Amino acid sequence: MRTLPTLIAGAALLSTPALADWHFRGTPNQWNAAAMTQIAATHYQTCQTFQQGDATGGPRFKIDRYGDWQESYPASDYTVAGDQSYRIDFYTDSQTILTTPVASCDSQSLAQNFPALHFRGTANQWAAEAMTLVDDHTWSQLVHFDGQANQRFKFDLTGDWSQNYGDNQNDGVLDASGDDIDTQVSGEYQVTVNDQTLHYTLTPVNPCTSDCTTLPTLGAHYQPDQTTFSIWSPDHSDVTVTVNGLEYPLSKISDANGYTDIYQVDVSGDLHLAEYTFKINGIPVRDPYGKMATPGTGDSEAINIVMDMSRTGPAGGWAERPALVNREDAVIYEVHVRDFTIDASAGVSADKRGKFLGMVESGTRYNGLKTGIDHLVDLGITHVQLLPVYDFATCDGLPDSDPCYNWGYDPRNYNVPEERYSQVPTDYEARASEFKTMVNEFHKAGIRVIMDVVYNHTYAKEMFENISNSYYTPTDLSGTGNSIDADLPMVSRMIQDSLAYWVDEYGIDGFRFDLIGIFSYQEVEKWGRALNQQFPDRNLLLYGEPWNGYASDPKEAQRVRYGTTHHMVQEHVGVFNGAYREALKGSNDDTRTGYMFNNLDSADAGWSVYDGMRGSAYDPNDSRNSTWFRNFAADPEQSINYISAHDNFGLWDKVYLSLSGNVVQNSSHQILSLTPPESLDYAKRVVNFGMGMVLTSQGIGFVHAGDEFLRTKTDNEQMSDPDAWNFGAHGGTHNTYNAPDSFNSIKWQRRADNAATYDYFKALIALRRNHAGLRMTSNQDIANYLSVSRPAEFGGQLVTGLITYPQDTHQLFVVYNSGNNQTISLPAGDWTLVADASGARHQTGLSGSVVVEGTAVTVFTQPR
Repeated sequence: MRTLPTLIAGAALLSTPALADWHFRGTPNQWNAAAMTQIAATHYQTCQTFQQGDATGGPRFKIDRYGDWQESYPASDYTVAGDQSYRIDFYTDSQTILTTPVASCDSQSLAQNFPALHFRGTANQWAAEAMTLVDDHTWSQLVHFDGQANQRFKFDLTGDWSQNYGDNQNDGVLDASGDDIDTQVSGEYQVTVNDQTLHYTLTPVNPCTSDCTTLPTLGAHYQPDQTTFSIWSPDHSDVTVTVNGLEYPLSKISDANGYTDIYQVDVSGDLHLAEYTFKINGIPVRDPYGKMATPGTGDSEAINIVMDMSRTGPAGGWAERPALVNREDAVIYEVHVRDFTIDASAGVSADKRGKFLGMVESGTRYNGLKTGIDHLVDLGITHVQLLPVYDFATCDGLPDSDPCYNWGYDPRNYNVPEERYSQVPTDYEARASEFKTMVNEFHKAGIRVIMDVVYNHTYAKEMFENISNSYYTPTDLSGTGNSIDADLPMVSRMIQDSLAYWVDEYGIDGFRFDLIGIFSYQEVEKWGRALNQQFPDRNLLLYGEPWNGYASDPKEAQRVRYGTTHHMVQEHVGVFNGAYREALKGSNDDTRTGYMFNNLDSADAGWSVYDGMRGSAYDPNDSRNSTWFRNFAADPEQSINYISAHDNFGLWDKVYLSLSGNVVQNSSHQILSLTPPESLDYAKRVVNFGMGMVLTSQGIGFVHAGDEFLRTKTDNEQMSDPDAWNFGAHGGTHNTYNAPDSFNSIKWQRRADNAATYDYFKALIALRRNHAGLRMTSNQDIANYLSVSRPAEFGGQLVTGLITYPQDTHQLFVVYNSGNNQTISLPAGDWTLVADASGARHQTGLSGSVVVEGTAVTVFTQPR
């Protein structure tokens, strides 16, 4: 998503500021005093462009009252990201500073549907306070809510109530002459309204209040002279904590900082690495906020560890985070820590195989070819998405010699690094440090890190039910036996705090939410707002699966689905585009095929690809909009385009099986018989075709580990043997969550055996990263600069896209052809062939009619 230039209260505001008695001082102006513009009695503003700081530090600033340093805010310099312009708002009554990234500080006119907009409510005695147009169609106002009973507000266009907006459905979308909007929030909030979508938000500006010093978070808050233990207990008052064998009673404290029903006690002494266990009604419970846990203790003992996290920094200190200008620039690579290096062919040191540090050991090779992290750098991806790396239940406490395996979708401790991936799991400082070092080394290599998080359920209800049954929904929505109820404020807050902890403490760059469809989109919006508010310079990636575990949900209308994804656009939350995936490859667990196999049986098959190339762009006026309609993305970053992931058959297994003969499967999708494909050459071509479409479509591209060299998850790679596809009574290649390494480990000789496939993936990733036209940053740009066609004369087999994006150095002409070779007409002018079925090409001087290959993506470029 692109942030557009900002104009505040008049076209000349940013270029000719009026005299003011508050001043900006910072690295952009060599710390000289520059008068800010007065917007209202207590509101001042400036726009500044930051480079990379100065000799004493990075980009930063302060606000100076008189221009002589007598009075300045904040106490420490306010830091921002470099190479970025910001609109800076300062509120003198609260000393609040807001920074909003903008494209530039040049004065430009902003698009707006409303001529003006006013905030009115109990917070200002229903006076008409003019809101400020801060971005295209976006109005903003800082409001102080006091949390009074019956607190409410509305929006008024003209200031005389003749045209006003409320919210009848309490769904975050305004209705003309609607009901008063009730809210229980308290403190400073930035209120925003989009006058195009009528979506409004309330974002806390200073989430902490005066109580923050005594209640920064829950769990065990370490200080050198004492540790504060806090836990939520809404149902019971008999709450204790046992620390190093001594039991201490907890007392209920006043609600503060958004927390309610909290019990707390301070225990004196330096308790770093002390064991502790909360008890409620005498029953041991695991700390939902615990930062470390003893391996092998299970649920009944529930032993957590007090941690001074300042002692767990990464080896060598934190490096600079890799730049990410736009979220659409991302190419995500999904990988399991153990899978990546457990096989000896990875070339990783024996003690690091299958470990956090094995992920980032450099210099590893297989027959001279790069493996491990060096392979990822060479491939060109921007993000790794790690399958669960928090503490999960299966294999808990087992030694490395035990071959126990699991993907990790059975969470036990949400904030604890998984001990099985640590070289020293009982050295708690080292375990945390290893995780940080892994993240840090990825950053040094130019790769950001995304965590796969499973807040939708726990390993078993024993995790939380002895604290409160309120943690869980009345019926199981996940298919695992339980599901978390994030509609309860304190449960939602636990998830929000956990996310922020991983970003702040471990440097995580984004989250993939398992079964995000179990959650109401309003709660997910809150998490996104909070994270982006707390970490405004991170450009975090937030996305998940918009479905549940095949359950009937009475709250279906408010859950995250394709049809509700557009509500989360301001919070930068996206979802996996399963509709595009299935249009391309067909079914996930059997041999039914889709467009990349030249199967056009579905009336919508070609049109789904047509829409997928456009990023599945959402149109609020489309009569087809519904819960599962495929065009859902209000911004390209909301569509995660993929063709395979850890679930279901991997890409090569799916293609191989679909092109096999005499395939018989049982009801669990296990393979009873098959006849191998006659030609693997065509199968490999289908793989390239499918991934080529993913990497040339608008949105964010996604690759599953090993797809780039035809990884198979059959037992010891024996694809021609039906028995090698099966594990246990129901599992196997279609679902290897607990299958042994012989199924799951990456065998790096495949990198050598399938070099042509690897080269194709690498070339298409490079093409995507080199051309901004393949990763446009708004639906408006897609509408303006991408012309997609599905010519009738080719019977739906061809989909073409002409890209004229002005931010790209070239125009592009992209052709998807699922059938035989076809002759087509190029757009006017001379073109260069840069990609076809074999990968990168360079054939210049093409014009008029050309032949495009079948089962292939063909890309032509033309200099602007």
